[in-house]
Amino acid sequence: MENQKKQGFHTLLINFGPPLLINLVYEFFLIKEAISRFPLVALDTEFPGTIFQLNRDKSSLSHATPYGNYCLMKWNVDLLKIIQLGITLSDSHGNLPSFGTEFQYAWLFNFRDFNIKHDHHSEESIGLLERQGIDLKKNREKGIDSSDFGRLILSSGLVSNNSSITWITFHGAYDFGFLIKILTKRELPSDMRSFLGMMRFFFGVRVYDTKFMMGCISGLHGGFERVAMLLGVERITGRRHQAGSDSLLTLQTFVRFKESCAKIDLEKLNGYEGMMFGLCEGWSGFTYAPDTFIGTLV
Repeated sequence: MENQKKQGFHTLLINFGPPLLINLVYEFFLIKEAISRFPLVALDTEFPGTIFQLNRDKSSLSHATPYGNYCLMKWNVDLLKIIQLGITLSDSHGNLPSFGTEFQYAWLFNFRDFNIKHDHHSEESIGLLERQGIDLKKNREKGIDSSDFGRLILSSGLVSNNSSITWITFHGAYDFGFLIKILTKRELPSDMRSFLGMMRFFFGVRVYDTKFMMGCISGLHGGFERVAMLLGVERITGRRHQAGSDSLLTLQTFVRFKESCAKIDLEKLNGYEGMMFGLCEGWSGFTYAPDTFIGTLV
């Protein structure tokens, strides 16, 4: 458990270790209690890099076909194991739950699934995560099992709750890919249409990818840290590439984005729900609705 304070803002990042299940059940109880008042849910994951990559530089990802990007994502998510998942809840103004304490809460779940000795990974990515403070050995010994997490999140009110939850990500296809893999306990669908149908089934229609939408602000482009900086959003607690801290920064960036973009509200974002960066095409700002592939989970 890690408490950090900056500019009078308290955030609690929670790490789990055995015996875990009681702690995990309690944290999901808190999440379930908070959802009705804090229905914005920011998501971030950390995983051991990518094994399959495009034969081009990263800047050209947006020029690849949605189908090609989906296949690449599927191959990587199917092969790799999740390391961390971060969740931050807030209301529409960016206020976080405190549960009557001096802290505001964001959740960091460390998983035990990944074994660096046996599982596929990118050495470069693992080195980066370790430099940012992720202790893979400790995760393996004291982390939670993704199957326990999946069972509890299914009954938490976070998923299959289409009426009230709004999901926020930044370049979030992989984040949802790993979460769907946990929820279904199987590989991702072979076609993107079915994957997007699963997204709608589990997360509803109000899913927003800030990286996809940011084109409506002139000059707002680039990676996560750059976009947050351009919007004047400062990391309040934790370190980059830590999923709890990144989910909090994702939430704050989205809220600032809404305020900066002509003070838009969620009701005025119709047509941009479920638009994941790299998995949709035909979009050039908020002047018309994009073409995409939306299916229904059968």
